[in-house]
Amino acid sequence: MRAEPESSKVPGQRGSKTMDTLNRGCAQVYLIASRNYLVTCDICDAIQDFDPTAEISVQKGQETALPVLSRYRRIAVAFMECGSEMIVRFRIDQAVRSRGGRLVLMGSTAESELDRRSPRLQWPVLARPVSTRMIMAHLLPRNQRPGNKTGVPGLII
Repeated sequence: MRAEPESSKVPGQRGSKTMDTLNRGCAQVYLIASRNYLVTCDICDAIQDFDPTAEISVQKGQETALPVLSRYRRIAVAFMECGSEMIVRFRIDQAVRSRGGRLVLMGSTAESELDRRSPRLQWPVLARPVSTRMIMAHLLPRNQRPGNKTGVPGLII
């Protein structure tokens, strides 16, 4: 999967859509900002299994994801490889929430916050090793998710 800042690939569809036309259809939009190729591929595969009509935008990091995010009117889930400090500094949570979406953190910084039970961690974390079941738990609407019954921020079991 390669990052495409000027277009978003729609799985199962040839070509690309310009940002001007995004969200005019009814497809759910998923944003992935990650440098980890394998995890990105796993997330894309899970999304395609979960919603074959989904539109997936893959970016290399937060720096490229933020301008792309601002062009969408709706986001289902944004998977961001960063920790709480970056989320707060760039107000990524507000941008995702204002588009009706959910935010999921991933990567070493987020996993470290989860391990330390950091009070700054307010979002779920997709921790490695990643499984399809773990990814799917983040794709389900809130009322259908198994939920965090452990009291530990960041976990979805």
